[in-house]
Amino acid sequence: MIKKHILFLLLFSGCYLQAQELFISNGKNFTKYDYKNSIGISNPDIRSGEGSFYEMGMAFQLNKSAAIDKLSYAVSLVYNQFNATGGTSTANYAWKTNYFGIQNALNYTLFQNSKSFKLKTKLGCATSTIIKGEQYINNVVYNISKQEEFKGILIQPNIGIDFQYAINPNIKISAGYEFSKAFNVSNKSTEELSFTNNQIHFGLHFPLK
Repeated sequence: MIKKHILFLLLFSGCYLQAQELFISNGKNFTKYDYKNSIGISNPDIRSGEGSFYEMGMAFQLNKSAAIDKLSYAVSLVYNQFNATGGTSTANYAWKTNYFGIQNALNYTLFQNSKSFKLKTKLGCATSTIIKGEQYINNVVYNISKQEEFKGILIQPNIGIDFQYAINPNIKISAGYEFSKAFNVSNKSTEELSFTNNQIHFGLHFPLK
């Protein structure tokens, strides 16, 4: 176990030394559940819900020349809450799920005004797993983190746009929008569940070089 921790620290240190930027971001998820039962029928009573988003990562410049530094790669740890609500004339219910994982993304600078303002596009994919999940039915709480349609591996391709502004050489701020679709690729049950997510986020960036 100690050897594994030492190896992880060495790998992290190596990535840190090569990274051009550290960043953190926080935002809000607006999630729509797409659920189908064992015979393929969707539930029309499920409504979109709101949840939080947190991210911490590193960015690496892919172009060595300062004249063409438009393309960069980012790797980050992500925490997402995918929530939903629903109800009928006889029952009210809600889902609250927390997922933790790793995201890889390519960022491309579409527009840059001197060195202060940048407009970037993002194409990425996150791999996550549920760490907590609860379903509320008429205020009764059920643990759903072990249910087949929720547990396992969640793959979340995403596309987005970010506006970034440099306050000074040591710190930048950003704001952006991201659209994603999440699929549980390890679900072996006859029920299907996926998430369509719209996200608004704000970030802080700390250049290292």
